Parts: sequence; structure tokens; C-alpha cells
Amino acid sequence: MKKLFLIMFFMAFVSVNAYSQSDDSDNAVYSMVDERAQFPGGQNEMLKYLQENLQYPEAAKANNVHGRVIVKFIVERDGSLSDIKVMKGIGSGCNEEAIRLIQSMPKWKPGKNKGKEVRVSMVVPVNF
Repeated sequence: MKKLFLIMFFMAFVSVNAYSQSDDSDNAVYSMVDERAQFPGGQNEMLKYLQENLQYPEAAKANNVHGRVIVKFIVERDGSLSDIKVMKGIGSGCNEEAIRLIQSMPKWKPGKNKGKEVRVSMVVPVNF
């Protein structure tokens, strides 16, 4: 048990050091920044965009599927979106529709850290 604790402590220490060293890298992805990445026009405009552009999948309608798909992605330094993935899905075509919806978003205002535009990890729920 003591060995297991020491191994876990060592692994956590190495992970923290590796993360802190990569913070200054051009390819680092931040989850916490001084200025968050933002959809053009802000949160309300993003909600409006999601409502207006969501296409409820026929399979979901037929199977009466409702719920929330959680999508994670990276807002790049130029505002484009990359690495779009479903973190939690509900199936029946909803996962694919959530990805399509995020992929079709306009460029975001990039996040900033210490005055410099950086890559930022974001999570957005899509309701069906």
C-alpha cells in the first residue's frame, strides 16, 4: 500500500512538471486562461446559433431520444475549431449531429494568456 502511494505521488509529480514545462510551448492547450475563447457575440449568440442550426436526427425522433451530448474541442489561436470529440453521447444520430453543428460554427475569438493568443480547450453541451 505504501509503495502504491509513493508510485502514485511520483507519477502525479512528473505529470505536474511535464504540464508546467509545456505551458510555454506553441502547441500547449490551456483549460484555464486569462481571457476565455468566445463565440462571436458571446454566450447568448452561441445558444441562438445552436437552436437555429440544430437538425434533430430522424432516428432520434423515431426512437423518442432526448438528452444532452457533451462535445469537447480546441479553439485554435486563429479562432478555428479542431479536435472535436463527443465526451458523452446519447446515440441515434445525435452525437454525429452535435459534431456537425460544432464543425459548422464560425471562427471564435481566441483565448489569451498573458496577452498572447493560445489554444484553449472548450466543452459545449448540445441539447436534443
